[in-house]
This record gives sequence, C-alpha cells and structure tokens, in this order.
Amino acid sequence: MKTMLAAFAAIALIAVAANFGMPYAGFSAAERTTSDAVRLD
Repeated sequence: MKTMLAAFAAIALIAVAANFGMPYAGFSAAERTTSDAVRLD
C-alpha cells in the first residue's frame, strides 16, 4: 500500500512539473507551426 501511494505521489509530482515546464520547452503547437517567413501586413 505504501508503494502504491508513493507511485501516486510521483505521478502527481511529474504531472505538475510537466505542466509548469512544458511551456518553457517550446513544445506548443503555436511555436511548432509558425515561421519567420510569414508577413502580416
């Protein structure tokens, strides 16, 4: 039982860290699909 609770805590910690870390890693759809060749005039 202690091992299962530790695993749930680890999953929650990884999820929270990913939620805060991914926006800074550059994996958003907006960053992956835009380029410098687009002109918005």
